[in-house]
Amino acid sequence: MDKIEEKIARMLMEHSLELEIRNAGVFRYLKSYRFERHNHRETEIVYIKAGHCIMGAGEEFVPLKERDCIILYKGVPHWFLVDREEGCQIAQLEFYVNVPEELKESLAVFRPARYHKLPDSDGIKDVIEGIGRLYRSAGNGELQSVAMTMLFLLLFLELSMRIEKNGKRQSGKMAKVLSYINENYEYDIGMEELAEKFGVSSRYIRKCFKEETGISCSQYIASLRIEKAKEMLWSGSETVTEIAARTGFNSSQYFCRVFQQYTGMTPLEYRNMWKGTRAEERCTIIEEEEEEN
Repeated sequence: MDKIEEKIARMLMEHSLELEIRNAGVFRYLKSYRFERHNHRETEIVYIKAGHCIMGAGEEFVPLKERDCIILYKGVPHWFLVDREEGCQIAQLEFYVNVPEELKESLAVFRPARYHKLPDSDGIKDVIEGIGRLYRSAGNGELQSVAMTMLFLLLFLELSMRIEKNGKRQSGKMAKVLSYINENYEYDIGMEELAEKFGVSSRYIRKCFKEETGISCSQYIASLRIEKAKEMLWSGSETVTEIAARTGFNSSQYFCRVFQQYTGMTPLEYRNMWKGTRAEERCTIIEEEEEEN
C-alpha cells in the first residue's frame, strides 16, 4: 500500500480535494446561550477556548471544557448550550469535504462516526484559527486556495492522530459515572448513590466531575433535564406536570422554577414560542473575536 504522504502528494497534484467552508472563526457566547437541535451537511469542529458547555450529539450529552475539541459529522442532530453562570469562547469550523477514497482509508478522521471528543487539543485549535484567518483574508485566489488545502490536510492529520490516540485510552471511573448519569438523569440521582455504585467517595466524584466537565455534578444533571424537557415541550403534547415527572423533577412547581432559571421563560412560554416550527438552525453569533497576530 502506498504511504500516506504519497497519497496526499498525488491528491494535491490532481486537485482531487473538494472543499467548501461554511463558517470559520472564533466566537464568544454569553452565559445561558442556547442553540436548538439542528443538523446540516457540513462537518463541524468546535474547540473550547474558555469556559465550558454541553454539546448534544444525537441522543448523547457531551460535556466540554477548556482545551476540549469535538468533531460532529454531517447529518448528526446536535445542539449546544452554555452554562447559566459562565460564558464560553470557542474556535469553530464548519466545512464540507470530499477526499479520494484511498485517503479516506488511511485517515481515522474519515472513518464512520457520529462524533469524536478529543481532550487537550491545543494543536487543533491553532490550525482551526489559522483556517479562520485565511478564510476571512483577501489574498491571491490561487495561492490562498493552495494554502487552505494545506491547512486542511494538516488538520486532518492532526485529528486522525488524536482520534487514534484517544481510542487507545481506557475509560476511567468518571467516564462511567458520566455514562450512568446520561442514561438515568430522569431518575433521582444522589452523590452518595453514585459513590456507592462506583466504589468511590462522594467527595472524589464532586472533585473529579468538576475537573472533567468544568461544572458541578448537580449543574450537569439539571442541564440535561432541562434540555430533555425543552425537547418534549417542543415536539410533544404532554402536560407540564407529566414532563416534570418524566425528567426527574419531584414537582411541577420546582420544575417551572428551575426551567425559568435556565431559560428565562416558563415552560408554557417556551412551548408557545416554538409551536408550529421545524427543527432548523437558529443561531445568532453574539460576538466574533479577531485573533491577535
